[in-house]
Amino acid sequence: MTLTGADRERILTLEGARNFRDFGGYLTQDGGKVRRGMLFRSNRLSQLTPGDIALLEETGIATIFDLRAPREREADPTAWQAAHLDFHSWPPGHKRRLVDMALEYPPTAKGAEALMADFYADLPRMMAHAFGGILARIADGAAPCIIHCSAGKDRTGMAAALILSAVGVPRESVLDDYAMTDRIVASEDDMARSLFTGKSGGDRAKGSMRERFPPEAIAVMRSARPSFLESAFAGIERDYGTLPEYFAAIGANDAVLGRLRKLLVEPA
Repeated sequence: MTLTGADRERILTLEGARNFRDFGGYLTQDGGKVRRGMLFRSNRLSQLTPGDIALLEETGIATIFDLRAPREREADPTAWQAAHLDFHSWPPGHKRRLVDMALEYPPTAKGAEALMADFYADLPRMMAHAFGGILARIADGAAPCIIHCSAGKDRTGMAAALILSAVGVPRESVLDDYAMTDRIVASEDDMARSLFTGKSGGDRAKGSMRERFPPEAIAVMRSARPSFLESAFAGIERDYGTLPEYFAAIGANDAVLGRLRKLLVEPA
């Protein structure tokens, strides 16, 4: 896929984090615009170069929300450490890793599609504690911020989608922001580390998954198809009823959402 002009405006080119980008700039349903320079999303930050860190220091980022599991963080410590940074992480809430779930699905591209749809349908519930914490902390002023996991696609993509939805960005734009990961050259090693959380996770994940799934199925799992995110929103409707009810259930009540919009949205 080819990057659009709007894509390029959002990307801060980092040698060690190729999926790093600003996910502001989107129009809201009431004519406002999400502020740039407040919300960033990324893959793992363990490979940052000194030059990358110098660029990040210029952004004013104050908070890093790390959605990785403890073993992922131990295997790939964040390279950017500074006194002014506030780090937040959460214990994993998902029942099983994607690599474990995969054993129950046919080793085909169709099987991989079903796997990803089911994984995403449960993601808002399984990581509700983390997503609620991010929304509350941003509303309390924890921005500019970075939200990231290993690949910057699944957990990070869901968090970004919820934030954009919370401030009134239309679903079409939310889905396009998610799909932008497919328009960026992703790291296969980052994706492997998101599938397996052991200390030698990258090689073991690639080996175990490739033994069972053909390349076309692995490609489905690595992709950022809007249908995956749509499965997550369908899961929210199944488990909570509506998106506002979901936000309330995870601690983002009307007062929190109001503060988020005031902080993140430029009025029309």
